Amino acid sequence: MRQPRIVSLAAAAVLLGSGVIAATAGPAAASTDAPAGAARACTSGAPRFTSSPGTSSSDPAFWPARGTYAKTTSRCKDINLKLDGTRSVRTCFKTSGCNGWRTLRAGSWGLAASDVLDGTQFYLQFAGTSRATGLIDY
Repeated sequence: MRQPRIVSLAAAAVLLGSGVIAATAGPAAASTDAPAGAARACTSGAPRFTSSPGTSSSDPAFWPARGTYAKTTSRCKDINLKLDGTRSVRTCFKTSGCNGWRTLRAGSWGLAASDVLDGTQFYLQFAGTSRATGLIDY
């Protein structure tokens, strides 16, 4: 009768020991010292975009397609644009409306919006009706 009790105690010790190991291994896995693997840095290898044209001053050029939203990711804390031409842009959020206009210079990374929470749905408006083109990352 003593042997089953010892086996039970030994099994419990193994489970407790593995729980401690798992708990201490968690933070090490989250360390930022390790290489990111397949993840890429914000704006590194950013995709190109082309906005849709607007129809009037009250309906400026926009991105993405009308009636849809882009969703921010954990890769970037901001909505970043590198436009092919200098242009004013504003960011409109699904739940809170539009920010003010910001002028972004051609060929340089600029912020359409800063400190945006991950998973936030948004679209962009560009002053004027002509298409905007460039790189985007968010």
